[in-house]
Amino acid sequence: MGFVSISIQSYIKIHLRNNPTEDKSTLTRNLKRALSDFQSGVKCSCGNDIWVIGSSQIGNTCFTCLTGESMPTDHYEIDAALPKSQPKEGRRHIDDMDPTMISGFFDDDGYEINMNLVKKPGLCLTCIHENNPHEELLCQMNRYDQKDNAEFICGAYRRRE
Repeated sequence: MGFVSISIQSYIKIHLRNNPTEDKSTLTRNLKRALSDFQSGVKCSCGNDIWVIGSSQIGNTCFTCLTGESMPTDHYEIDAALPKSQPKEGRRHIDDMDPTMISGFFDDDGYEINMNLVKKPGLCLTCIHENNPHEELLCQMNRYDQKDNAEFICGAYRRRE
């Protein structure tokens, strides 16, 4: 499960084959604008990263808000917009920090984790615990632990009414 990685040019070719009346220059311009917005850190109104391909057609929106699905299954996404693992270069190591200044999350190798780069699954957006400061630490750890999983599962999930 997950997005199928595709280049802009390959996506344009497939899209135009399936939608022959679409204007290639408009499609290209919209895709490049959405990718630029993604790379600039523009987020969906829910706080998640935008889905570049969907945003090129509808406006800056994440996959979940646009489709109502929590996880993409065989949907395309521009390869430059797919999440990459956090590189070790440029990240602080716990051994190099003043012990009185240590806070936050660290991976198993001791490198600091930027939780702002961990996607928030759509399930979290409908949970009663969303934005609850007493639950946020556990929620963040659960999201990070499952960041590479195709399906997000949360034992603490309770639907907001």
